[in-house]
Amino acid sequence: MIHLLVPALLSSNAFAWQHIDPDPYIWIPDDMPIEFYVADDGMPNSVDACDASGGMSGCCEESVPAGYCAQVAQEGFAAWTAAACAEFSYEYVGVCPNLTGFSFNGANYITFNDPFNELELGVLAAALVDRQDVVEIINGVGYKRALDGDIVFNQDVEFTTNELIEQGLCSDQVNMRGVITHEIGHILGMDHSCEDPDKPEQGGGPCPDPLLLHATMFWNEGPCETEAIDINQDDIEGFTVLYGPFATFQCSHTVSPDLAIGVVPMDLHCVVASEFLAEVQGASWVFGDGGVSEELNPTHTYAEPGNYTIQVTVDGARAECDDPETTEVEGWSNTYRKVGYVRACGVPDAAFVVDHVDGLKYQMLNDSDVSVYGCISDIVWEVYKGTDTGGEPISTAKAWEPIIDFPEEGEYTVVLNLGGIAGTGAASATFEAKNHRGEGYGCSTVGASAGMASLLMFLVSAGWLRARRPRDP
Repeated sequence: MIHLLVPALLSSNAFAWQHIDPDPYIWIPDDMPIEFYVADDGMPNSVDACDASGGMSGCCEESVPAGYCAQVAQEGFAAWTAAACAEFSYEYVGVCPNLTGFSFNGANYITFNDPFNELELGVLAAALVDRQDVVEIINGVGYKRALDGDIVFNQDVEFTTNELIEQGLCSDQVNMRGVITHEIGHILGMDHSCEDPDKPEQGGGPCPDPLLLHATMFWNEGPCETEAIDINQDDIEGFTVLYGPFATFQCSHTVSPDLAIGVVPMDLHCVVASEFLAEVQGASWVFGDGGVSEELNPTHTYAEPGNYTIQVTVDGARAECDDPETTEVEGWSNTYRKVGYVRACGVPDAAFVVDHVDGLKYQMLNDSDVSVYGCISDIVWEVYKGTDTGGEPISTAKAWEPIIDFPEEGEYTVVLNLGGIAGTGAASATFEAKNHRGEGYGCSTVGASAGMASLLMFLVSAGWLRARRPRDP
């Protein structure tokens, strides 16, 4: 299972859904329907659809009924057809008894054991796709042609059926239906909605959005769960980008595809962007601060500092997206979000407390407002002898909470300067430094602002490769 690592410095990933990275891939129309096999599912009269010879090396998990593996594989593929406007089709070919492990032989298959121990300890299942040559550009990214996709289940995990779980007959087993739908999502090019928060070095972090938490493509699955068997709106958004009409947006103040930054009041101008603009009939915007718009190309003003998510739902007309069982014209609707996309900054609000450490050593406890991520880019502490701050400081520091060793007893003034795109916020405290333990504690400060400071940009890296893991009960 290959996935994009979410930048650890951000509060959430830039998009609600993600696609495989590096080397994202897509199945082209010429290769559809996507034909797939399953390993021998334990039925007495299994048909050898791939003309393989041999025994039951890929047989289905013993804790589920005979025939269930073939059934659940078809249900897993069918779950992705809930993205009704996506041009996607599949075909179950049959049983191939000798399918084991990952082996790119031109056949897409699902096997239910791991005889070569290719899966890490604790992994429920994994997917791997062979791809080559870029065949399509989506949002400026080259997608390769998928040629062969395999799924391998871990035979050391006890799986059960969704039907038994719904009847309350489950004791710490894992729902095979949810796992197989998730792994098929990877075969089709989808990545995790969120990653393991205990592994920030691999892109894990907070996952506050309910759509991400409850998506089929969430990074793990706990025992006896039924939620992941069907894809949700987050899954549909990403899948439709790959296989259906979709729309994104572009805004002013953008410094990278994932960030628009400015100073409040911040007037943000946004436009719908799509290869299907001729089909677009309307748009509904949500700007994250309570503001909304029904214009195709709106302007919105952010009055308060904050990190905001923008979402746009675009409606388009296309006959293929209409419900064939009714005469109602439905067309298509695509929702696109950028999580934490807007960084609206105000002048930094500086504040600190002085805490005596030992002798003439005092620590500056920074109590500045950091509720808006990324708006503080520089910090300088200045130490002055006495109350006059008009001359040169006797010392400076650039740490967030430095320990200052004063040269002698006496009165000092410490000034905290915080810089950001909106300017410089300052706070100061004047106090008596004494060579006694505990004195000087609790000197609060009042903030003030002045000037402009430079903006520092932080870069993060991405990596890949991991399979779906279970969540503790």
